Amino acid sequence: MNTVSSTLHGVRAGLACLVLVVSSLVIPVVVAGPAGAPPESSGNDLDNLRWAIDLSTRGSYMEGTDNWSGQYALGLDVHKVFSGPSGDIGTLLFQSYLVRLDNNTYPPYFFDDGDDWELVWRITNFNYTALAQGRFNIRVGHFEVPFGLEQNINTNGTLRQFTFKDRGIKADWGATINGVLTALEYEIAVSRGSGNDIRSTDDPFLVAGRIGSRSERNLIVGLSLLRGKILGTNGTTERTRAGLDLAWYRGLLEVLLEVSGGEDAGTDTVNGLAELSLRNPMETLHGWLQLRHYQRDTATGWDASSSATLGMAWEPDQHWSLSSQWIEPLEQLNGQDEGSKFQLQARYRL
Repeated sequence: MNTVSSTLHGVRAGLACLVLVVSSLVIPVVVAGPAGAPPESSGNDLDNLRWAIDLSTRGSYMEGTDNWSGQYALGLDVHKVFSGPSGDIGTLLFQSYLVRLDNNTYPPYFFDDGDDWELVWRITNFNYTALAQGRFNIRVGHFEVPFGLEQNINTNGTLRQFTFKDRGIKADWGATINGVLTALEYEIAVSRGSGNDIRSTDDPFLVAGRIGSRSERNLIVGLSLLRGKILGTNGTTERTRAGLDLAWYRGLLEVLLEVSGGEDAGTDTVNGLAELSLRNPMETLHGWLQLRHYQRDTATGWDASSSATLGMAWEPDQHWSLSSQWIEPLEQLNGQDEGSKFQLQARYRL
């Protein structure tokens, strides 16, 4: 399938989903009233609806190849809580983005190349919460794979990222059971293993889950497990992971840690991340320092890579976000030297 037909196919699918979402959101059930009186809503109205148009532009410079690349996104972000007489029924999230890559050296597998358009799904699902007062919910759609720090911290569309590249997947199509208990939160997912698109190439699949202390606490600890065949540029890769994550908050200070280990196609791997970040009292400025480490077992011993990232984001109001980060490699796999990387992003939500 060429670039144009692939993009049109994705756009048609996105428009179909959008029609269904908009129909469910903006066509309230009308109850007949006296002649000349305005119609009354049955309760399925727009009171709990939030939506935004999301535009962003990102530039990246790789020192080793003296290469500038770009990424541009235009998206629709919808959030709707459905309620009934006895309480909330569930929450709908719909995030669909038309993304353009320009001169990208390492494009995701679902792009044809580094100069391509694609419809990208972020978080698009319905979480049914009416079964047991939030203790046992059912989520269906495209969701963030429940593993590690990304379970509780939203990094979608931002420069600041955690460890999903180690697992080869950030979000996937499928279903989860999830809930909030007295002292714990949990989510267990069964999904396609193909990421952005629902593809059957090489029979991908994924089972993942995380259980941890409640996310509103100042100290959060979580345990994650993952197993599957995850689709990528070169077909599927069998991956297993077990991980431990920790988040600690003290005033405007945030400390994050995550370690995981497992196998990629039979090769032992270890991955770790540590981050220290700080916000100003108005929470319009956010700076972070990340240290990353990854290593894998080879026939000649352990091969490792590590890096340091220094980043900052400025959000002067609810619409604008300007961010940048510098990534400095400390050690490279196979002795490769790709040099430093600089990223800059501007984002506007209307």
